[in-house]
Amino acid sequence: MTKRIFALLLVVLMVGSLFTACGKKESGEAGGTEEGGNVEVKEITFPLPEKIEFTAWRTAATSDPKLGIVTYNDIESVQAWEEKSNVHVEWQIPPSGQEQENFNLMITSGEYPDMIWDVGTYYVGGLDKAISDGVLVPLNKYMDNYLTDYNKLISENDVVYKDCKTDEGNFAAIYFINCPDQGPWLGMTVRQDWLNDLGLDVPVTYDDWHDMLVAFKEQKGATAPLWINANAGDPFSIFSAGYGVGVVGSSGKGFINQDGTVKYSPIEEGYKEYITMLHDWYAEGLIDPDFYTRQDWLCPDTLFGQDLTGAWFDIYTLLGLRGIMVGKPEMDLVAVPAPVKNAGDKVHLAQYNFTRGTGTVGISTMAKDQDTLAAYLNLGSQQEWAWLAYYGTEGDTYTVVDGKPVYTDKILNNPDGLSASDAMTKFCFRSAGMYIWDRELQTADDKALAAINEIWPSNVDTDHIWMMPNITMTSDEANRYATIMGDVETYVSEMTTKFILGSESLDGWDAYVNGVKGMGIDEAISLQQAALDRFMAR
Repeated sequence: MTKRIFALLLVVLMVGSLFTACGKKESGEAGGTEEGGNVEVKEITFPLPEKIEFTAWRTAATSDPKLGIVTYNDIESVQAWEEKSNVHVEWQIPPSGQEQENFNLMITSGEYPDMIWDVGTYYVGGLDKAISDGVLVPLNKYMDNYLTDYNKLISENDVVYKDCKTDEGNFAAIYFINCPDQGPWLGMTVRQDWLNDLGLDVPVTYDDWHDMLVAFKEQKGATAPLWINANAGDPFSIFSAGYGVGVVGSSGKGFINQDGTVKYSPIEEGYKEYITMLHDWYAEGLIDPDFYTRQDWLCPDTLFGQDLTGAWFDIYTLLGLRGIMVGKPEMDLVAVPAPVKNAGDKVHLAQYNFTRGTGTVGISTMAKDQDTLAAYLNLGSQQEWAWLAYYGTEGDTYTVVDGKPVYTDKILNNPDGLSASDAMTKFCFRSAGMYIWDRELQTADDKALAAINEIWPSNVDTDHIWMMPNITMTSDEANRYATIMGDVETYVSEMTTKFILGSESLDGWDAYVNGVKGMGIDEAISLQQAALDRFMAR
């Protein structure tokens, strides 16, 4: 009997403890996301009943003195945020050109502001190291309470969710999330007026391009029919994409993610085909003869302004401006899809924008009232507050038309003569969370809109993009990788130029590949693959 009574009492105690635990959860404890643990939740609404001040390190809003912006608090939409939230931010802005040095000094001092913007860009070793070094607070415990809108924003896409997380499972900072996704803002362009004069159609295949460039040279007198840069291509491997390879100087540094497998383009057969084609074209005088000296990011206006080139890569907003810039209003540029080997082919490399941008803001370990700061930073993921940041004040800098914000003439036709871009900088700012990039389309002409929305994406296989995601290496991996790639990239760049110029025969291709392998490229590929595998496992 005694044992039965004891057993009953034990059951009652266990049940009671369960109800007690449930009662605690209901009274205010909220479970954090995954590794974050619990945090006692308090109600935080804006505007706050009493003004609070936070400090922030962030790079300059603008370096143009004519806008009169010394600090972010000089921007009208920042002032509106303060009024609406009752939160004042004291900005610490490093001198232009000294951002990294200033950031390092701040970290070394051990004295951090409440929030650190651009931390993902400037923290040496990455965001996980910033947490392990005691600089940043992991935000995991806030994702289900004070950062609910941000959490919802990044949870709408599995890849974006992984992209906002570190290999160690930390949500280390709040990112800028493209809303909506952005199309390619850079691509190939040709002189439409020349095509019209020559009776040519827009080129589709590399053979079409060859014939077009020959016509530009022979009938238009172009001495640099095609302009490419010193990396034998462009910053996003657009021109080489038809061969399924990237170039060294591109955003991927020649590495591609072919459906989960990392490859290094400069030792692939497709790269040999591409370089062989450029070698032939160079010999025919179809490429800028000085391409290997061109470190410019965009085609110099001295070339197209003097009718020396008829095809290059360009930014969508400049298509309708190039002729005006060089005093040739008759110049008519048209965006064209990336060339392919065979009509109907799809490319897997392009100027591609990840939904998760590179901009970040983290909460430092020295931040006061971290709960309120997290809730404050969450505002940027709410449409109302994002509109306030990116469009300003309704009735002043924008109005709502068919449910969408539209800039007023204070931005589009500024009475003080500011360009629309400068007016956006002067009156609006970029908040973390929802990054409303498409506001810039309000200043774009039809030609620019067609390029970014229709022409450049037209032959891109968006379901199988071979761009490497935002992978992260450990410190040891990164050091070893840098050691290998320093020699590899120098050698590949030199040999690529020699192959194209003909000073090195393409008969020596196998020896070249063996040389790259001898420098450790297989190990570098393995390091990239390990980082990619970790990313996919997040």
